[in-house]
Amino acid sequence: MTRYATGRLVAVSVVALVLELTALDALSWGGGRPELVLAIACFAALFARDAVQSSVACWTLGLMKDLGSAGHLGWHALVYLLVGAFLVRVRLVIFRDHVVTQLAVGAAAAAAVALATAAFVSLTQGSLPAGVWAGRIVATTLLTALAAPMVMTALAEARFLRS
Repeated sequence: MTRYATGRLVAVSVVALVLELTALDALSWGGGRPELVLAIACFAALFARDAVQSSVACWTLGLMKDLGSAGHLGWHALVYLLVGAFLVRVRLVIFRDHVVTQLAVGAAAAAAVALATAAFVSLTQGSLPAGVWAGRIVATTLLTALAAPMVMTALAEARFLRS
């Protein structure tokens, strides 16, 4: 079982956020890009010591994502916290070390965050046409699902993260 130090995971997430906002932004596909910070938040929830460590890690990663985006401060923190709370509840009944599980978790988390964000933006800033957000949600979900197993495997193998 993998244990991690929350502070070190946040430091890795800073690098992932910089990568997400620079290099991966240039490699977007269909308006979507892989959400590396979300994949790290999923790892944090799946492999946390307890619910408190998961909550602190997911909320911190979401807040960090908010600081790197133009949206409302606290939105990603709330959504990542909710995703982490759900994953902490189901992690006992899933095989979290399997690649297919990590792919499914990454896809479900990306779809949930993207749908919630699209709904929130539509409510606060006016309705968006379905064609605008549907393609981005599908692209982001697919790219995050493909990236999640690689991110989680790399984090599970990283010795400097262990507490």
